[in-house]
Amino acid sequence: MAFAAMIDNSGDAGPVLPTTDNMLIGALRPEVRRLLARSATRIELQPGDILTRSGEPIDRLVFPEGAPAMLSLSTGGSSQDVGMIGRDGVVGWSRLFSDQPTPFTARAHIQPGTAIAIPATAIVAAADQDPALLKAILTFAQRFSMQMARTLASALRDVPERRIARLLLMIDDRITGDAMSVTHASIAATLNLRRATVTDCLHILEGEHMVRCSRGRIVMRDRAALEARASLAYVPDDGLAG
Repeated sequence: MAFAAMIDNSGDAGPVLPTTDNMLIGALRPEVRRLLARSATRIELQPGDILTRSGEPIDRLVFPEGAPAMLSLSTGGSSQDVGMIGRDGVVGWSRLFSDQPTPFTARAHIQPGTAIAIPATAIVAAADQDPALLKAILTFAQRFSMQMARTLASALRDVPERRIARLLLMIDDRITGDAMSVTHASIAATLNLRRATVTDCLHILEGEHMVRCSRGRIVMRDRAALEARASLAYVPDDGLAG
């Protein structure tokens, strides 16, 4: 869906990007939003939709609104999830550094939703004109790098139950409501755990009334208790930064 039917054309200043749940775009100055509105589109996403593919050029930057994106890295013929981007960030930020192909495959994850897609050339041109846009994207890139570092540290240090608690908290940070459309198999794949291990850990968390599990669905019941179980594996910077 193009923004042509959605943008605010009032006044003589030109179209402005509409209200969005994406915090990065929402924080931009009106002049920058007006500049980006000329080439922006709002796209519908379903879980599994590919936003970027490893080894391919980055021709657009995608700003998630309701559907979180999971980034994975291919090594040795296999793929491993390495980080999650929600409505606080953007997929394809490395295009501002160079025109090299992206190392990540990014796919919509957990639930359907929308995102704002803007051609990479438009973002690069706007960043050249407004250092604040470049700074905002670089700040997000730094936060995401820290998320990946913590993911690696957690994989090396933490027991599976704590890692699962961390993942559920990160998902909860990036969706609306308390219900997550995730399966034991998808959690196992994301964390590189055995499915049976995930099932055992979720039984424990459910028995302690932190979550409620059903087929393909996990509902958050006691977030504070889950944060306590995750302990230092989860920190606020892994969620939505203001």
